Amino acid sequence: MPETKLIVTIVDKANSQVCAGNCGGDWSLPEILETAQQRINQRFDKQVNLEYIDLLNAEDSENIRNIRETVKDMPLPVLLADGRPRITGAFDMRQLLDVIETCLEVKL
Repeated sequence: MPETKLIVTIVDKANSQVCAGNCGGDWSLPEILETAQQRINQRFDKQVNLEYIDLLNAEDSENIRNIRETVKDMPLPVLLADGRPRITGAFDMRQLLDVIETCLEVKL
């Protein structure tokens, strides 16, 4: 099994409103996250770990405090790759996969 090369984190608030123009998925839905992880595994051979953090319900920890500081004043959701912001505001599956592909290419 390939080792994890990239940790991708979607940071959001579960009750935040989804774009009225359907410009991104509701990442708080388990079925959306499951589909995203399946597509990531198919395309990148399980090299990527996908996480979802709901800022409203996340237990306080040093990691969560660091993430809160990182995304402070950014529109949610925020897509982090290895802790670095890559997309702020609504994004869709294609954009998520494009960011992962770019990040993995840079790591080679």
